[in-house]
Amino acid sequence: MMNIKKMFLKYASLSMMSMIGMSCYILADTLFIANGVGPLGLTSLNLVLPIYNLIFGIGLMLGVGGATRFSILQSQNKNEGEHYFSQTLSIAIFISIPFIILGLCFPEKVVSWMGGNQEVMPIAAEYLRTFIIFTPFFIGNYIVVTFVRNDHDPTLASIAMLAGTLFNIVFDYVFIFPCHLGMFGAALATGCSPILSILICSFHFRKRDNHLKFIRQNLNYHDLFETIQVGIPSFVSELSSGIVTYVFNMVVFRLGGNIAIASYGIICNLAIVVISLYNGIAQGIQPLMSQCFGRRDLRSIQQYLHYAIIFSLIISCLIYGFVYLCPDMIISFFNNEGNLQMIEIAKTGLIIYFSGFFFAGMNMIYVSYFTSIQEVKSSFLISILRGGLIIIPLVFLLSIFYSLIGVWLSYPVSECFVFICIVIFMKHKQSIN
Repeated sequence: MMNIKKMFLKYASLSMMSMIGMSCYILADTLFIANGVGPLGLTSLNLVLPIYNLIFGIGLMLGVGGATRFSILQSQNKNEGEHYFSQTLSIAIFISIPFIILGLCFPEKVVSWMGGNQEVMPIAAEYLRTFIIFTPFFIGNYIVVTFVRNDHDPTLASIAMLAGTLFNIVFDYVFIFPCHLGMFGAALATGCSPILSILICSFHFRKRDNHLKFIRQNLNYHDLFETIQVGIPSFVSELSSGIVTYVFNMVVFRLGGNIAIASYGIICNLAIVVISLYNGIAQGIQPLMSQCFGRRDLRSIQQYLHYAIIFSLIISCLIYGFVYLCPDMIISFFNNEGNLQMIEIAKTGLIIYFSGFFFAGMNMIYVSYFTSIQEVKSSFLISILRGGLIIIPLVFLLSIFYSLIGVWLSYPVSECFVFICIVIFMKHKQSIN
């Protein structure tokens, strides 16, 4: 029992630090752009955010899918796992090419698709054009970190991500303020950060207990299918987040213009960091549960799930308490101009929107649970429910009756509904067993 607790705390805490590191790439941009460029810069960043979600989702799909199969095979003393590592990295390079072409050749068109108007077009296109070049490193970073963590080295994975985050924060400041590079500088700092993380993770390959090797091989469609099948719920969750952000941007712009989108940008980017905490718990228990599943140790799986749920609820209470008591202080970090309209919109939004994390944390953990035990249909269904299937109709409906308050309400209402569905599904599953 104590060993399970220690393993859970080790993997969950280190994974949380890694995921915070990933999320802070964009949060650092948000903070420095808000103060160095202003509300239009913040609006531009939020318009480009769905592209980041898509890239992040692909990285998670390949990383989680391949690493989960790798962990299960390792626990069964099979050596085929290295093929998944080599294949996912190769696929990442090919997937990155269309992103780079689209971002370099048609940045204004992409910003227009994201809902940008002529007022924000130049700075949004500049950020996208720079940021998109580093797509292979973003995807590759998610893959390498996930595999290194699954290869029993969560400490190095966390160090790598935190080092990348620190680099991003320092050079965001340097490029935006002393160098006066604006949106280009913010994108450049963010793009270089995963390169540092990958370099640090590369030390794992020199260790004697390393099981990861890059092998030149032909594409194995069976392995690729298994990787995508296991990783698709993670991709759907992240892609849905981008789609929801896009829909929210459209509805919020219609209700309050660019200032309202800037306010939503504060909420959205802070939410990314909070979600990373729950994602860290979910990703942390994934290799542990996958290894237990490979050994058919179902009792330990249930214990890891139990600890994860309790941990997520504790984090939810701490975060919501802070947001409820100190919203003005939080908003002030992103509003050096003291825009009163932004303060009013963001304050209400934070208090309402963040109440949804009590359910969102548990929902994400259950997605990881089902992924770890290869119940792909269950994890996929929850991911779809958490995505646009519920929240998008809700945001349109509630915004008609309650304006911006309805927009903020749609998130906690949808996450609560998903959790009720999970409870019903789990009870039904137990009755069958």
